[in-house]
Amino acid sequence: MTASNAFKPLSKADLADALGVSIRTVENWVNDGTLPAPSKLGNRVYWHPNIFYAWLDRCLSSDSATPEAPQATPVVQTTKPAKPRVRSQPVVAKTELDKVRNRTQAQLDELMA
Repeated sequence: MTASNAFKPLSKADLADALGVSIRTVENWVNDGTLPAPSKLGNRVYWHPNIFYAWLDRCLSSDSATPEAPQATPVVQTTKPAKPRVRSQPVVAKTELDKVRNRTQAQLDELMA
C-alpha cells in the first residue's frame, strides 16, 4: 500500500469533530445504534472512513433521518395491563418450589393476621 491510497482510521474525537457533537454523544449514538459500530483495535475503537462517510451520506441524503435526531419507534402495547392478584382460594402447588412458596405465604398471612 502506498501513501497515496492509505487512509487514517477515524476515532471518536474525529467523528465528534466531523459531526459537531461531543465524544459522549458519539458514544451514546453508537450504543443506541444511530452510528455504525466501530472496530476495536487493542483498547481503542476506530471507524473505517468509507463506512462512516457512507453512513453520513445516507443520513444527509434521506429526508426522514438526520444524525442528530434518530427516528423514535412508537411503543404499542399489545397486552392488557395485569390486574392485581387476589387470592380467595389456596393455589394447588405443582412443584416443590411452589409448595415452599405457599407454605411461606401461609406463615406470613398468619403473622399479619
